[in-house]
Amino acid sequence: MKNSKTDFEKSDLKIKKAFSAATPDVLGSILSDCESQKEKVIYMNQSKHVNKFVKMAASIAAAVVIVLAGTASYFVYSANYKVSSTISLDVNPSIEITVNSKEKVLKVLPLNADAEKVVGDMDFSGSDLDITVNALIGSMLRNGYLNELSNSILISVDTKNETEGAELREKLTAEINAILSSDTFDGAVITQNITSDKQLQTLADTYGITPGKAQLVSQIVSSNELYSFEELSKLSINELNLLSATGTLADSSDNIDSTGKASTKAYIGEDKALETALNHANVDKASALQIKTELDFEDGTMVYEVEFKYNGYEYDYEINATTGDIIKSGKEYDDDYNYNGNTTKPGNTNSGNSNTTNNYITQDTAKATALNHAGVKESDVLFVKNEFDYDDGRAVYDIDFKYGGYEYDYEIDASTGAIIKSEKEFDDDYRPTGSASGNSGNSTSGNTVSGNSGSANNYISQDSAKANALNHAGVKESDVQFVKNEFDRDDGKAVYEIEFKHGAYEYEYEIDALTGEVIKSEKDIDD
Repeated sequence: MKNSKTDFEKSDLKIKKAFSAATPDVLGSILSDCESQKEKVIYMNQSKHVNKFVKMAASIAAAVVIVLAGTASYFVYSANYKVSSTISLDVNPSIEITVNSKEKVLKVLPLNADAEKVVGDMDFSGSDLDITVNALIGSMLRNGYLNELSNSILISVDTKNETEGAELREKLTAEINAILSSDTFDGAVITQNITSDKQLQTLADTYGITPGKAQLVSQIVSSNELYSFEELSKLSINELNLLSATGTLADSSDNIDSTGKASTKAYIGEDKALETALNHANVDKASALQIKTELDFEDGTMVYEVEFKYNGYEYDYEINATTGDIIKSGKEYDDDYNYNGNTTKPGNTNSGNSNTTNNYITQDTAKATALNHAGVKESDVLFVKNEFDYDDGRAVYDIDFKYGGYEYDYEIDASTGAIIKSEKEFDDDYRPTGSASGNSGNSTSGNTVSGNSGSANNYISQDSAKANALNHAGVKESDVQFVKNEFDRDDGKAVYEIEFKHGAYEYEYEIDALTGEVIKSEKDIDD
């Protein structure tokens, strides 16, 4: 059997043929001329035409040789050394493979510590892509990165030829599935096309992952604002695959294909998570309604979110997917539950009627309950809110009012009249009443008050607070320059803030508006 000619031999023949075609055979013509010109004097200058022609022919031939040699070299280089496609493999190890048009490996680049362990000292330069992939997947299996607990792998193909890219994805999917199925578990293979740009490459470089994984993480983050790129970049492909309700990411993008199902064997499972939540709530599974259980990622942890309804309540749980520990549990009224057989609003029931049709107490009764609990009179308060509403499915009256520098917030059960919630806090908008003071012109304008005792609000006067500050500093009012003198709140406490200058010093005081006590005093050199 004859050996087939190499590319280089073929190229040499082409060059020889081109050289022959470009150089005319003038020997016969020259001999014929010599015969006819016997005994004639031939002047040497007549040979210039021939010499010129020969030189021209030789130059053309040389140029053709150079062009053909260059063309042949280009095709040889393109076929053997030019990057045609970039393939990345992601499990938790992230590996990047560049190949030529013949699917010969040019370079294998490990992008993180796990990948370096997988690649080891193996040199894949010049190897077939399928052989390289087989070796890398085998190493991942041996090192425990691919197993029955974590069976997902991401294949990303970056190539200018879409048809070749699709064929390459299909080919690699089949090869990897064949490898994994021959082991003790089935794999879940995700494939995608990518077009690496500057932004994507920056993300990949920053987090030590492939552009393929960076693209996948970006797609997941864009679909859920609760996720962060930094957190998800640390997850394995199996964990990313599990973030979808179906166990695959095929539905998140038209660019993604997926085969197999991501493994959940590392976790307690949905049934166990639901059982844990029901036991904690002391609810029988047969009695629970609208049960929903799904795997999610919260605060760096894979969790099962469990939700169900029972007897007028909604239950919400987060269960650690690995340990089964309860991370969060919540219980609130079900907005859709029919309390007392009737959820009809009574409307603006401001009269004293009992409103027995709906079994609700009146608005006036609810208001009186709140005022009695606060120990204040209706004539002394400023009502901010007084209305019927639903809170977590329960019919209530929301009653808010202000009195004596405080805000009161009540929720009264519209069915029973019981106080569900009562809050009392300082009114941030409150200022002691009185006419503006006109002391010495040194105090600041605005929230200044007179020397009234302010007894109606149990506050000392601004003048009294000022006097306390001056006495504490041991200086006279006539000797100081006031910078600030106003009523304010600090961490909810009513205070007077007083600042003044004396000599080379600046004084700053906070005086308790109720007791007159010096809360804070500072003395600094006046810059």
